[in-house]
Amino acid sequence: MSSEKTREFLTDLFEQVESGDYMPLLDALSESLTWTVTGSSPISRVYQGKDDYVRNCYGALDQRLTTWPSARVKRLIVDGDRAVVFFQGIGGLGRNGIDYSMEYCWAMHVTEDRIDEVIGFYDGNKVSALFD
Repeated sequence: MSSEKTREFLTDLFEQVESGDYMPLLDALSESLTWTVTGSSPISRVYQGKDDYVRNCYGALDQRLTTWPSARVKRLIVDGDRAVVFFQGIGGLGRNGIDYSMEYCWAMHVTEDRIDEVIGFYDGNKVSALFD
């Protein structure tokens, strides 16, 4: 994909996530997705395939969140089919009362309007506290 198409795709996608709707993001994930959650939190590992990620990472978070954070993109850097998205997650709330707002940085690869790779950087302390 060209830089312009990748930028347009991710801009549209994150505008939807900003409203708190994560379904477009999940729909955009490739079946052959590789998603790496960095760090040493309870969900840190490499997820192979969309199903693995949705069931074991997104699902684990969904069980612990009352409110998912909305995404406010601060910076989007695109080079062809690769992008780095730096965003603020605002308003996230854990069922245990923890404020789950934090900054995120995702390095992504996009192929034909599908995300097939994400390397995500998170506040590991916030993620771990959600699981306490």
